[in-house]
Amino acid sequence: MSNSPADTSAFWNPFANMSTLAGNAVTIVRGEGSTVFDVRGRGYLDALASLWYCNVGYGRTELAEAAAAQMREIAGFQTFEFYTNPPAEALCGRITDLASMSGAKVFLTPGGGSDAVDTAGKLARAYWRAIGEPDRQVIISRTHAYHGMNAYGTSLGGIPLLTEAYTPLVSQVEQVPWDDPAALEKSIELTGEGRVAAFFCEPVIGAGGVYPPPDGYLEQVRQICRRHNVLFVADEVITGYGRTGEWFASGRFGLDPDLITSAKGLSSGYLPIGAAISSATTTPPSGR
Repeated sequence: MSNSPADTSAFWNPFANMSTLAGNAVTIVRGEGSTVFDVRGRGYLDALASLWYCNVGYGRTELAEAAAAQMREIAGFQTFEFYTNPPAEALCGRITDLASMSGAKVFLTPGGGSDAVDTAGKLARAYWRAIGEPDRQVIISRTHAYHGMNAYGTSLGGIPLLTEAYTPLVSQVEQVPWDDPAALEKSIELTGEGRVAAFFCEPVIGAGGVYPPPDGYLEQVRQICRRHNVLFVADEVITGYGRTGEWFASGRFGLDPDLITSAKGLSSGYLPIGAAISSATTTPPSGR
């Protein structure tokens, strides 16, 4: 921790070297369409959509007005156990329609994509316990993967710069090369029959380098998961809500996933929210 007189801000920037940040921060104060403006009025074309989340652009007053109207009626209320509300029900129905997952259930998270990934990781393990296969606890991810910075996401991450200071956080996690279907199948076989719970896969790798899937890769790994009764989790926190030309990359690539994680474009960053979408029909214990 630095006590330098130059450190006048109490704000701790994520993914920043705070010892070198003082005096170099870019202070953004306003956004309009695809442009953001700093405190001096200088405009910047936001080609990255902030952090891959502002899909509909900045300054959408109708979104602010809709949020304000809802907050005046009731800002929020818990949905544990038997409580529900019309906006949550409507949103979940809309999400399942966009994801083309009839009969799916949506678990909304208040903290965005990292929370959605943690939820999906826990659901994957809980699912196998619930159907009588408690030994299926191992989760496999890929090199270059980014799955957020909560416990599961950090442990599943494949970018050493973002993970080496913290791991291991979640045990029983394995990793395979991002572009090698045979490596996935070998890892499942070496781990042991009936021990792998899920495979986490970004349809297009984002933070790890923006790598589109090699031809045939997604089709092959999806079939491998089916063959070995491993849940296929499509991490669509970045690719969801139109970023690949369809509402979800799972639809574009015909993945039919067991779980989808989403966030970012779900609210375009106007409010933090995430979602874990669970298929109505998951891989059965006896195979397909």
